[in-house]
Amino acid sequence: MNRFFLSISLFTISFFCSISFAQLAITNEGYFDQPGLSVLIFHNNYPEGHQGGVEIILHDQRIATNGDLRLESTPGQWDSKPTIGERRMDRKEKKISIDGAYPDLNIHYTIAVKAEKEAIRITVDLEQPIPFQWAGKVGFNLELYPPAYFGKSWRMDGQSGFFQRQANGPVKLSSNDNCTPLPLALGMEFTAAPEDPLCALNIKSLKSEIELYDGRITDNNGWFVLHSLIPSGVAQKAVEWVITPSVVKDWRRPPRLLYSQPGYHPEQEKKILFELNARQKRRKKAALVRLFDDGSTKTILSATPKFWGRFLRYNYAIFDFSRVAEPGLYFVEYAEQRTHPFRISNDVLQKEIWQPTLETFLPVQMCHMEVRDRFRIWHGLCHMDDALQAPTGHEHFDGYRQGDKTETPFQPYEHIMGLNSGGWHDAGDYDLATGSQASTVYALALAFEAFDIRTDQTTIDPAENFVELHKPDGKIDILQQIEHGVKFILNGYRACGHAIVGVISPTIEQYVHLGDAMSMTDGLIYDASEDMLPAPEHRRGRMDDRWAFTNRDSGLELQIAATLAAAHRVLLESNPDLADECLKTAQKIWRSELNHSPVRHRAAYIPGNLDAQRVLAAVELFKSTGESQYRRAIVKMSNEIRINIAQTGWAVAQIFEQLNDETFDHDFFRAIREYNQSIKEEIKENPFGVPFRPRIWGIGWNLQHYAMHQYFLHKTFPELFERERVLNVVNWVLGCHPGGGTSLVSGVGSRSMTTAYGINRADYSYIPGGVVSGTALIKPDFPEMKTDWPYLWQQSEYVISGAATYIFCVLAADRLLAE
Repeated sequence: MNRFFLSISLFTISFFCSISFAQLAITNEGYFDQPGLSVLIFHNNYPEGHQGGVEIILHDQRIATNGDLRLESTPGQWDSKPTIGERRMDRKEKKISIDGAYPDLNIHYTIAVKAEKEAIRITVDLEQPIPFQWAGKVGFNLELYPPAYFGKSWRMDGQSGFFQRQANGPVKLSSNDNCTPLPLALGMEFTAAPEDPLCALNIKSLKSEIELYDGRITDNNGWFVLHSLIPSGVAQKAVEWVITPSVVKDWRRPPRLLYSQPGYHPEQEKKILFELNARQKRRKKAALVRLFDDGSTKTILSATPKFWGRFLRYNYAIFDFSRVAEPGLYFVEYAEQRTHPFRISNDVLQKEIWQPTLETFLPVQMCHMEVRDRFRIWHGLCHMDDALQAPTGHEHFDGYRQGDKTETPFQPYEHIMGLNSGGWHDAGDYDLATGSQASTVYALALAFEAFDIRTDQTTIDPAENFVELHKPDGKIDILQQIEHGVKFILNGYRACGHAIVGVISPTIEQYVHLGDAMSMTDGLIYDASEDMLPAPEHRRGRMDDRWAFTNRDSGLELQIAATLAAAHRVLLESNPDLADECLKTAQKIWRSELNHSPVRHRAAYIPGNLDAQRVLAAVELFKSTGESQYRRAIVKMSNEIRINIAQTGWAVAQIFEQLNDETFDHDFFRAIREYNQSIKEEIKENPFGVPFRPRIWGIGWNLQHYAMHQYFLHKTFPELFERERVLNVVNWVLGCHPGGGTSLVSGVGSRSMTTAYGINRADYSYIPGGVVSGTALIKPDFPEMKTDWPYLWQQSEYVISGAATYIFCVLAADRLLAE
């Protein structure tokens, strides 16, 4: 036997036999827990996002997920998923069970997880044996998080290997000519990373063999998969695994120091949060240390951080050094941990903070353009064949939907002229969702109007469809971005008479494209009338053109009316003709919606709250025109404003004093006070001072919308709405968030998201200035922010509208501090 693997084998035996384990116990939240180990039992139901089934959190890292019965050995994002029942707990037996089913396939099963000393036993019982046609296909899967194991070894019944950074095979061709992975190994006992006590894992199967697969063979975002087939004719104990994770005795999670990576303004509250082990209440002293030019240091402040208490699964303590205002470079030390150097400076939010977002990220995302950055082409001229009318009665896999009619002059698959200009690619998927485009334009317009940003660092030439980064062209960058977004929105009205839902690739093969956007299509317009005839290549391209989804929706129309009215005001100086078209289109939308019953169309990126959108449209039209019809409409919607105060109050506050209606003023002010009180109560629930309402996705861009709204409310009602609410959100985005300590803005801060879910994700790289969604909640209580894997879109995906609101929030925070 190879000497290395002999030593590993002996280490494995001694390691798994010698560790002294605490007892796994069922928590009040319904999962198994002990120091260093948690086992979640179907607390999450998002398997396509690698979040669900049986999940293992080992030494504070979620190393395994999606322990469940699946129809494929390496299921992908759109493959079949089971329905899941209610969790049942037996504390005496230390057992948690749950029922699952594939009802259409007549497969019903129960998964039971039982704690046994240092291990957990997973048993799968079927209501009846697997139907004949599914025998040899259905099995129990468990997925392992790739970066936790890259470069580490595995063993399987005497076989051995390493977890590779890239998928290497082996593969075979299936009957439908698709590549399917072959197992890397088969056996009854599997051990992962025996040389690393922090993530070592042993699994024994008592029934069928365990197969080890590399799920990245079929999907770039796949994980390593352990799979045991269900034997034919077996119902009870069809699968039985014993999983023994290594748990380091007396392990304690090191404190995490959560702070704003770039630093702090002298006039703001300056707090660093210490995220501590839940069993740790004793605190050591923290020190604020100043770093001088010659490399020498001086402790400026030393104090025991104030204990805040428990939030989710951690304790928090706060080190407040607000009284330190001397400009300079500092770092904080606590319990053998040290922050990166950060600045205290008046210009901390003015330099290299929002600029990468405006000067790199947004230009890189521009569709229908070639984007050059010195020696690099971010992408070539793309999607100039946009777009074909989507077929009727079609449900797209990404949430777009075309109804029974096109509601345009175009037939299905007919080319719609004029859609091949403007817009920004969705950060992960290249599509142009009109609702998302409108949100981005709206935030950029409000930012320019409020803060008068007149920087010029980018060349944008619409006539030549060309962008060059870091080369001024004598025009204001943010206004050029607003024009680009407005152009795409108006294209729908020019071509179809109303807003289109959006433009997106029709097939999964195109949708998951990674790389240069220019290579997604051939750039040639497809002509359905010549589909069966030979034609010169310059006349008819392949049928690879994106589809336009075109049904009308009143909520989307009103959202766009507000957006175009705001864009009108900021474009008046630089592009009066476009500004005029924006206002006329917004007014036309208002008249149309006023004179017709609302039309709703369920589809992706369409705002759900019609009343709130109507209020925003009226406010922006009033701001742009001053016409009394819009003032009367706002006053008339007093009840709708009150009911939707969180979505409408910030906008109405801007024109509050111009309404001159005592009854309205009284009702509005009462609603605003109640809303403010509800925020006060909500932000008390966590030590970060922000509303924390996660679902599946991180809440970064939602918080930024909230902060933008709080800025306007503070400007009108400073005695109610504190400026710190805006500053707390900026701190959150720049690093002060649970489970993290990393800036959510790529390339901004000493430690930022440099492995992100953008169009570049296959390269494990980043786009400077991109803003990711941030910390996700792995229910019930584990905040997760993985920074080394670009495929968890719910944590690391760039968001277009989030880029725009981030620019607004940083500028707002800087303005508030300057005041």
